[in-house]
Parts: sequence; C-alpha cells; structure tokens
Amino acid sequence: MNHELPEVFSKNRSEESYEDNWSEFLVPPFLENLQIKSQSKALVIVGGRGCGKTTLLRYFSHATQFSPKRRELPEEALSHIGLYWRADTNFLNAFVGSGQDARTWRSAFEHVLACDIGLELLQSLLNLNCTQERVEKYGGLEALDLSDVQDFDESLGATLPDLKRSLESAGRKLSTWINNLDRVEKPRFLPLNQFLDTIVTAVCAQLPYLADTSFAVFFDEYENLRKEQQQYINGLLKHGKPPLLFNIAMKRNGFHTWETLGPESIQLTSDYRIIDLEDETSNNDFELFAAELLFFRLAEHNPSLLSELPIVPNHLRDVTKIDSRYKNLEYRNRVVGAAKSLLPRVSPKAAAAEIFSDNKLKQKLTLRIENALRLRESDIPVESFLDEKHSDVSVVISALLYRPRESPPKLLADFSDIQKGQTNRLTDEVLLSTNLFGCVNAIYLDANRDSILFSGFKSLTLIARENVRHLLELIHRVFKAYSSKYEYEGLPKVPPELQAKAVRQASEQILSDVSGGCGKYGPQLQNLARSLGSIFRELHRSQKQSEPETNHFTLSGGELDSNMATYLAEAEKWSVLYRAKETKMKSTGAMDADLILNPVFSPFFQISYRKRRSTAFTASDLLCMLEGDQATRDSLVRKLTKRSPSDTLHLDLFDESN
Repeated sequence: MNHELPEVFSKNRSEESYEDNWSEFLVPPFLENLQIKSQSKALVIVGGRGCGKTTLLRYFSHATQFSPKRRELPEEALSHIGLYWRADTNFLNAFVGSGQDARTWRSAFEHVLACDIGLELLQSLLNLNCTQERVEKYGGLEALDLSDVQDFDESLGATLPDLKRSLESAGRKLSTWINNLDRVEKPRFLPLNQFLDTIVTAVCAQLPYLADTSFAVFFDEYENLRKEQQQYINGLLKHGKPPLLFNIAMKRNGFHTWETLGPESIQLTSDYRIIDLEDETSNNDFELFAAELLFFRLAEHNPSLLSELPIVPNHLRDVTKIDSRYKNLEYRNRVVGAAKSLLPRVSPKAAAAEIFSDNKLKQKLTLRIENALRLRESDIPVESFLDEKHSDVSVVISALLYRPRESPPKLLADFSDIQKGQTNRLTDEVLLSTNLFGCVNAIYLDANRDSILFSGFKSLTLIARENVRHLLELIHRVFKAYSSKYEYEGLPKVPPELQAKAVRQASEQILSDVSGGCGKYGPQLQNLARSLGSIFRELHRSQKQSEPETNHFTLSGGELDSNMATYLAEAEKWSVLYRAKETKMKSTGAMDADLILNPVFSPFFQISYRKRRSTAFTASDLLCMLEGDQATRDSLVRKLTKRSPSDTLHLDLFDESN
C-alpha cells in the first residue's frame, strides 16, 4: 500500500485516461443543472485548465454513455449522442501558406473535421451495439445503407465498416498531401455539414431506435484553433440545429473572434448558451466533492479499504444519487469529517500554541515583541506579553504593539486582566480571527519555515480553488511524502508539518510550469506570478499586520491599452489570475476589478490562500512585473513594499533556480 498510495492520485489529466471514463467519473452536484442532453442550441463550455472540461465532454460522449461497463442503458441515453473532437494544434497550425490559398486551407480543415467526426459518428453506433445483448435490442448495423455519401466521393464505402475504412484512409491521404504539397495530388475535400447531415439522415431513417436522436459534436480546446478555423466553427454553432448540433469547450477568453466566414457574428443567447464550470460549484460543495474523490480513488485502487471508507463508489457514478449526497447533511459531515481525519488541520489558535513549544518560533515571536517595545521606547519586559496559556493573544499582541494607536501600558493592563480570567477586547473573536492567521504566518516567515497553516483537507480545497487537477496534485505530493517516511496499514493520518512541506513543493512545481505551459506569454505570466507573490509575501511580513492577508489587487491607475488587456486576458485564460467581479471601466481606461493570484501559488510564497485584503497597482507596475528583468522587478518589489535597498528580500523568489 505504501508504494501504491501516491500513485492513486498521480493521474490528474483527462488526457491520461481512456475515452470511456464511466468507471472513473464522479457525478458532480451540478451535472443535471447543465441540461446538456436537452440542449436545443450550441453550448460554450468555459473554464480554466484542470477544472474538468475534457472529463465532462468525454462523459457526455458516446464512448462513456455507451460504455460496456454500464450495466443498464436507459432509453434517454439514446436521445443525445455526443461526438468528441480535440484540436491537434501542431497539425492544424500547418494549414496556412505553403503556396496554397486561404480557400484551399479552409476546405482542408473542413475535410479533417468531416473525416474525424464522421468516424466518431460511426464509432458511436458500434459502441451502442458493443454487447450481444445490445445487438439483440438495437442492432441493424449490418444492413445500414450509407451509399448516399458516394455523391461526395464515389470511392467512399457504402456500408458502416467500409465507410469507416474509407474515412480512415482519407485522413491518412490528407496528412500525406500536407507533407508533400508539391509532389502529391490534392485530395477531394469533403464538405463537413452536408456530409454529416447525409450520414445522420440515413442513420435516423434506417435505425428506428435512433429516429429521434440528436448528435452533438463537442469541439475541445477551441482556443487553440487559428482565427479562420474558429470563424468556420462559429458558423457551425450559429446554424446548428437538431438532429446535428455543435458545441465548443475552451479556456476563459478563448474566442479569437466571434465572426463567422459570412457577414454574421455569433451572439450570446441567440446562438449559444455559456456553461462556466468554475461558477457551477460552491466552495461548500467542492469540499464534499473533493472528499468523495479522495475516497473514490482509494476505493478504486485498493478495494480492501472499502469497509473503512465513508462512501459507496457506485453511488458516486449514479445521477439519481446527487440529492442523497449533496442534500444530506449527515452524509456530508461524515465524508468531509473522514477526509479531515486523514489530512488534519492546525487552526490558527493551535498554531499559536505550537509557536510556544518550538524554540526557534518562540524566539521570533519574542524578537518581534522586543523590537516593538524598543521602537515605542517602552521599558516593559518582553516576558510580560508572553504566556503560553494565552498564546493566541500573545501572538496578536506582537503586531498590536507596532500600531501607533495602541498604548503598550494599556495592552499590558488588558493582557494582565486576561491572565486573571477576565475577558476584554483582546479576547474578542473578531479581533483574533482578523489578525491571528496573519500574525502566525508572519512568525513562520521570519523563521523561514513551512507554515502549518497550509495543512489540512479544508486548506487543500481552498488552495485548489475548485480545480480538480490541482487538488489531485496536492494530495499526490502529500501522500508521496508520507509514504517515503512512514510504514502503515489501512488509512494514513498525515502530520500537518509534513503536509505543509509537501504542499509547498507541489505549489513550487505548478508555478515553475507556468513559463513553458501557459501558451505564448508563459514567461511573462510567470514573471507576473513571481512578482505578485513576492510583493504579497513581503506585505505578509508586516510588523503591524494592520492589513493582514493581502493577496489580491486592483488596477487603479494608468491606461489599459491593448497590450495590457492581452496580458490580463492571457493571465485569466491560464488561471494565473482570477477576476472577482464584473469589470467596470474608468474614464482613464483603467480596470476597476479585484484580480486574485491563483491560490495554488500561495504555499510557495507562504501567503494567505483566503481572499481577504486588496492592494492597488498601476498599469505601469503590472507592465514592469510582466516585462521587466530580474533587477527591475526586484526593485519594484522593494518600492511597493517600502523596503530599503539594504533590506533582504527573504528567499530570492526571482532567482530562477529557486
């Protein structure tokens, strides 16, 4: 089990799974709300990478809906058949120039889609009839007459097997032509819409069980298509109708254009409906979903643990069980509680107590209080503010002493009253909850330690921010660290200190992947993330902690020109930044919106993953973060955090080797 446990969570990309994901798909709480199977117009499915777009599309596609692992196939499964297509970026980016005109390349693109989606459609019929029981119930494929497609090309097969072979051959011939444009004769290009219409018409007419079926094409990774390719697909979205509908899935800001190849553009509401996956799940529901996923993965890879788990795996695959999971408080508490037992959390109050039991951390706390008293020219002994029985108050006082409006003698009097069992403003829950996290974290930053505030199942779900891929990577790292250090049987209980270290390492890896994994502007986006993280880290080290947990910003001045607009759109597309509310444009062209650094980066910088306080940057500040060299960005961090050139920036976060 030691070796297996981390690997259970290592597979975190849909591309690493089979097309048939029936066995591994957890039905999310919002599935029925999406109304995908009852669609009457195009759908545009939006979300950051790792939020589950591809997994969802594959679930609604024929390989999964007609999976042989599915014991019973309800009649409604036949009403909507999904056909999945994913852009091959390297291949499709070659569809330009090389002595061919734009019309030829557009026809070639249409031909690719006709071959690929035609094959998907034929395969959907085979998947529907993949067992003898289904053949007896449905069947009729051997008698299917598809000879009408020969009007497009007489060499195409007229039966399902022959047409399948013909389309596979046509795809290979197209690839050969593209690689040998000067030496190979141009193939005959198939017109997508008419070609698919012909097959669909024949299938619906000859197979009674599909007479009322709609076929829905899902174009995945639409944002990777060229502008003219998007224009063509936009036309499909605009004019698609049952029984042949077209949909796209893309990252945020994935439209290069809303134009079609004709004079029209596509319009929200009239032509398509948006499904924003990141808006579908609340924090509370994601916590339960994450806990279910944790135990589902454990159950699938080690069935012997089933008796110890709080879930029934088959219920998580069952659409009819959504309410019994998400509207059942007892079930929610049991499953989430079990996850918290595996990955226990240290609360800020408990973390304050830990500071008193750790010599180095206590020294840093003592030094903060000592420096504050010296600054305030107070002769009160440091020890007067240190009491492990009231550790949380002592930790908060280490910040209050730096605030001009606070009097050290008055703080001492209030603290003395608390030690006598009285309550006053220093025991107020609002004051403690507002300040304690930031004060504890600042002491861990002083000590250059991985803060145990980044431990616990709840913390992991907040750091992942409804992103399943990030959640799985965090859990994978935690269990990998645990397995390398401990021998165990059954379910583990991972110490918070070990969790915190592993989560920081996962965060560092995700940050390092930004440069090469976030498109054309990846290096600039990594500069931005590093700059923001470094600024927020220094602000988190503030002595006063009067604005604790600053971790997001507004763009408050300067022109929002096209260059900056592109950078911000790319930052959102690749989930480096999140927008907290609708954008409003000021008269200066500046953006008045909260922009949040992805909390998955917070463990690396040791900054709060909770959306608390905001600061303001100008457009020129952001441009410096994006395009400036290391020395320039380092200088900007010092300026914005009011550090002098002689101050040391703790951990050189701009060092590319870090």
